[in-house]
Amino acid sequence: MKVNWKLNALWDQLSASLLAGTHGLGVYLNGTGLTLVHLQKNFSGLQAQHVTLLPLEEVEMADLAPRLQEIVAGWGLDSCPVSLAVSPEMGFCRQAALPRAAAENLTQVVAYEMDRFLPLPADKLYFDFQVLGETENEIHLMLMALPRGPVEACLHLLSEVGLQPMSLELGSTAVANAFAGLAGKLPNSWLLLHCAPGAFQLSHIQGQTLRAFIQRSNLPPRELANILKVELDRLGGVAGEPKALCLYGSGGAGFDAPTMGRQRGLDLVYPNLFPIEGLPPETELPGVLPALGAALRSLGKVPLRTNLLPAAERAAADFGRFSLAKMLLLVFLGLCLLWAGSALIHQRIVLYQVNRQIAALAPEAKQVESQLEESRALAKQMESLRKVGQSPDKLRVLKDLTTLIPDNTWLFNLRLSKQTLDISGMSRSASDLIPLLEKSGWLQKTEFASPIVTDANKLEHFKIKAEIKGLEPGS
Repeated sequence: MKVNWKLNALWDQLSASLLAGTHGLGVYLNGTGLTLVHLQKNFSGLQAQHVTLLPLEEVEMADLAPRLQEIVAGWGLDSCPVSLAVSPEMGFCRQAALPRAAAENLTQVVAYEMDRFLPLPADKLYFDFQVLGETENEIHLMLMALPRGPVEACLHLLSEVGLQPMSLELGSTAVANAFAGLAGKLPNSWLLLHCAPGAFQLSHIQGQTLRAFIQRSNLPPRELANILKVELDRLGGVAGEPKALCLYGSGGAGFDAPTMGRQRGLDLVYPNLFPIEGLPPETELPGVLPALGAALRSLGKVPLRTNLLPAAERAAADFGRFSLAKMLLLVFLGLCLLWAGSALIHQRIVLYQVNRQIAALAPEAKQVESQLEESRALAKQMESLRKVGQSPDKLRVLKDLTTLIPDNTWLFNLRLSKQTLDISGMSRSASDLIPLLEKSGWLQKTEFASPIVTDANKLEHFKIKAEIKGLEPGS
């Protein structure tokens, strides 16, 4: 019992330490402040270790440094990779089209043409794009961009306290990654709807692409509801129409989004399905879901991979950090696999040797089998000969009957089997035949098989049957 307890304790310690230290920090920036979500990945899955809000109501971004430094130290996140998500209200998400000829240098052309689609040039923006599709003459894109001013201040703050910014994205794509990674298997095409009093944000996700983004705010409730209905109907008519509606937010005043989704045959998905321990209800802190999606990105790959942060400014994220305990556990598991593999190989070797021995004995086995078949055939022949030997000689029977039967008797039918003799014919005196046949010595139980019939010539027609008991050797 004591040994088992020690083994269980060791296993618990190793399993608890496996992937411990694989931390992900997500930060969501909006007009009110910073929301931080700290995730940890271990054997039991994802756990939300810490969630907090740093308000920006009366302070500048740089004034948050002491408090953020304290939080990072308290959470043990020194040099931790961090992903930043920013409210879509602070940025841009628009569709654009470029000539097909731009495909060869698409990134450079997008940067050069940025001020044609957005109110700021490329050097004033963090931006990225996704290709939505191509026609004969055009390439259709989804542009996502954020002004450098407030975002640079936030990135500088994160770097100042020892964190390593590795990605930058819009809050809508961060939430989409949270739903795609945590809400079970979603269909290939689905909608993401954020409802707030007097506003909504509607995204259409298809595969790994943000196909559409609609944002409305500061409108009367009735007008807002009508716009949402129109957009839901429009997106429902596109190729690969959405099959599910993912809902989050505090709810929209004046319209019932769940009812609208059910009326259009959409499956409703809510954040309470997320299997993460320690995560507070997202209604308590409105920025939790985008910060959660950003934290997931810092733990590994996510479906929507757009990253507005230039490649040169991204920190290298190491998703495979291992401690000594983790390495020992992996070595132990490797040895277990090696042992299992060696046992399998040994079984295969033994099986191969047995097969070789069977193959070596196969010719002898075939020879023995051939001899057995030959002996069976000879046995059948001997049995046939024995049966023939036990059968009476028909020629001898006919010869003896010819000797016994008088001249006034004629036979016209004789049937001889192994044990019986049946004769029929006609005679001047059929009754004299029975004693004559009995005296032969090789017949017994001789009797008429049917009554004697006399014809017009006074000849008696008869049928006699008898049992054969054997012929004398000299007869």
